[in-house]
Amino acid sequence: MNAVTDTRPGVGRRVATGATVPLVNRSFGTHPLIVHAHGPLHNKPAWPRIKEAVFALPPQMLGPVQGLTLLTCNNGHENMGLFERSAANLGIPCMVRGQGIVPWVNSRHKPRVIYEALHEIDTEYVLYADSRDAVLLGNPQPAIERLESMAGCELLFGGDRINWPALDRFRRFELSLPGARESQFRFLNGGAWIGNTAFCREFFGAAIHLEPVPEAPDSEQGILKSLFPQYYPRIRLDYRCEILQNIGFVFIDIFDLNTCKAI
Repeated sequence: MNAVTDTRPGVGRRVATGATVPLVNRSFGTHPLIVHAHGPLHNKPAWPRIKEAVFALPPQMLGPVQGLTLLTCNNGHENMGLFERSAANLGIPCMVRGQGIVPWVNSRHKPRVIYEALHEIDTEYVLYADSRDAVLLGNPQPAIERLESMAGCELLFGGDRINWPALDRFRRFELSLPGARESQFRFLNGGAWIGNTAFCREFFGAAIHLEPVPEAPDSEQGILKSLFPQYYPRIRLDYRCEILQNIGFVFIDIFDLNTCKAI
């Protein structure tokens, strides 16, 4: 494992450029790179130890990832900032947009802010995660390689155990897809995704023209799920949690977690 000197004042120690938090999803034997912990704290029992392990890592200086931009939305609320802090601890820059929008309404602001940010991004790929409740576990370069290995897939969302908003039309379509048969993570969750930037501009360009579903007027989730059938199979779900791991409503411990220490 390569190491470099952290030259920031007051630090002055060697850190491992490849240090990571090796999280294993035992259901599939996969190693997710993003963990998104949506929902109330009691619905995500694995979250405290995952978050603790992420910030137990010494600071690193990985730098920008070739061909990839990290993106999040943060209007400045005191509960925001977790995702970009996890990226900063790895030394990876993250684009933050949405600052100063108060009050923030996900259904109104999130698709628009993402759409506008996508027009500033000049890398081929973009990786988005929610600021409040997501963390980056290590170098996201393998996420690009995984996306490129999925022929025809241009935008990959994390799979969720819960169909929300809980509309039958969403459930029927998402359960009809081939990957849903092999996984409990079979419903679209918009809290983390990776995609081809040009395609993401197209997709979120469509999203800003849709109204949220009446059953969840403040959430963009119904907008994304409404568009999913139109764009499938260019849009798919990470059923095996190879890149994106949603841990909300995962009550059984299916994770192995060991922090790789710096040298």
